[in-house]
Amino acid sequence: MHKAFSGLGLTLAALIALALAGCPRANHSEKPVHDDHGHDHVHSGPHKGHLMEIGGEQYHAEWTHDESGLVTFYILDSEAKNQVPIAADEITIDVKIGDNPPKEYKLAATAPLDGKAFAFEIIDKQFEALFDQLKSSGVKLTLHVNINGKQFDEPIKEHEHEH
Repeated sequence: MHKAFSGLGLTLAALIALALAGCPRANHSEKPVHDDHGHDHVHSGPHKGHLMEIGGEQYHAEWTHDESGLVTFYILDSEAKNQVPIAADEITIDVKIGDNPPKEYKLAATAPLDGKAFAFEIIDKQFEALFDQLKSSGVKLTLHVNINGKQFDEPIKEHEHEH
């Protein structure tokens, strides 16, 4: 009986050690990946959020969201590494679901400095829930932002590259 408990104890210890060690795969979300375009990309931004291109990679937007309904968009540079403050009090996102008319959401600038901000947010649980449905065929979100005098109207989708 003592051997059975010892074997069970060793097995349990080994399982706990494996669980604590975690997955041996590299965390691609924090490391740059070289692609066919000849430059590096990251799969998440400096705020550990989702990335999207703006203006064919002239800029990037990163968004985070949580169960409280908080959605934050950050304006980033072409490498998706540094924040880009823009002269705006808000940015807008249009939501179109199926054949319904689009609904506009306004995300207010957070902590503007000298009339510029790089982060914009809204607290709205229904709006936040839409970000989990981005891959659904009937849900379309469009970001409207003016960066350095140039208007961008970009569909919101995660930054994807074939690897």
